[in-house]
Amino acid sequence: MSTRHLRTRLSVVIGITGVWLAVVLLSTTAQWGSADALSARLTFSSPIPQLSLAKTVSQPAPKPNDLITYVLAYSNTQASTQAFNVRLYDFLPAGVQFQSAAPPAASYDNGVLLFTAPSIGPATGNMTVSVTVRVLEGYEQLYNHALLTADGVTPTQASLLTGVQQPAAWLKLTKTGPQAVLVNGQLVYTLICENTSGIAVNDVTVIEVLPAGLSFVSAFPSPSTQTPPVLSWSLGDLGPGEKRTIVMTTTAPASVGAIINTALADARQRVMTQTLLTTQVITEGAILDVAKGGPETVSLGGELVYTIRYRNVGNSPAAGVVLTDTFPADISVIDVDPEATSLTSQWGVWSIGPVGPASPEYTIVITASVRGNAGRTLLNVVDITGQTGFPDHAEWQTQVRPILVYMPIIRRNR
Repeated sequence: MSTRHLRTRLSVVIGITGVWLAVVLLSTTAQWGSADALSARLTFSSPIPQLSLAKTVSQPAPKPNDLITYVLAYSNTQASTQAFNVRLYDFLPAGVQFQSAAPPAASYDNGVLLFTAPSIGPATGNMTVSVTVRVLEGYEQLYNHALLTADGVTPTQASLLTGVQQPAAWLKLTKTGPQAVLVNGQLVYTLICENTSGIAVNDVTVIEVLPAGLSFVSAFPSPSTQTPPVLSWSLGDLGPGEKRTIVMTTTAPASVGAIINTALADARQRVMTQTLLTTQVITEGAILDVAKGGPETVSLGGELVYTIRYRNVGNSPAAGVVLTDTFPADISVIDVDPEATSLTSQWGVWSIGPVGPASPEYTIVITASVRGNAGRTLLNVVDITGQTGFPDHAEWQTQVRPILVYMPIIRRNR
């Protein structure tokens, strides 16, 4: 065959092929709507890694001082992909103290842990990180966050909210004393440690930390250990509702200023509690002092006698002194001596007027009968104030017991 005839046949074949392709393209375009749509259908993209992160905790309701462990599980769930330069950040919540991590963190700075991995893919499986922390006191909730990132991949995060069990207030510690004292004067503190729970508290200890310049004189009961400025009383076990009282006498500093006295109460496997009292040390002024006494228990329907004692222990007169006694509910006042300036079922008020410095101790006696129900506590509160001078405050509690009925014993001769 000649070269001319071969060229002619090739031209015919190419022409026919071109017509066929044109028909195919036209029919395809008609089916998919446009050439752009066809182009989109023919475009292929590689899959992107998909990060997964989950967080759990070893104790869902820990208590203060407990050790808990957070477990972070992370992975790449997209098949046939690999995530590179993986970084896991764990933002520890306020209220925990970092202890350890496994594997060790690449860095730890201001509560943020960083863990790294070169890459993760579906074949790698779940990666885990454990972080152990100690729960601190004073936090009711722990809100933990974690963040997982990798190059060119959408980050993912996980959060976990953990509630913290708050310990019961097993011990209540109160401290009373004057608001002011003269330099080198006698300063008396009263400490009351009470078991407010419904079960016994074991091995109770009260610790007194004397402020600088304050000299210890004596205490009742005497301290179990005495290493100034720290005094300690071992009170043993306290039953439900039981309380112990410590009266401590000290000598005020020789210089003026404010002294802050600290006391603490502790027991076996209980949270320590504390109390503070601030006293002003002065060289001159009126200092009102009030105290209240009465029975610790009284029978329902019985007679209740309160005794109030007050004086000015400062070295300047107190003007316009007023004493107010607030009565407990469900008592009926029978008599007051001396007579009150104002008397109601809720309180008695005595307008005393001036009280001289280093005055003798004055007394008010209140007689009442007890109404209402047994098995409760009567709280009586007294306050003394003046137009000049430091005020004072005192309280007294009395338990109301049921009426006791004594049956006669009858002997029969046989």
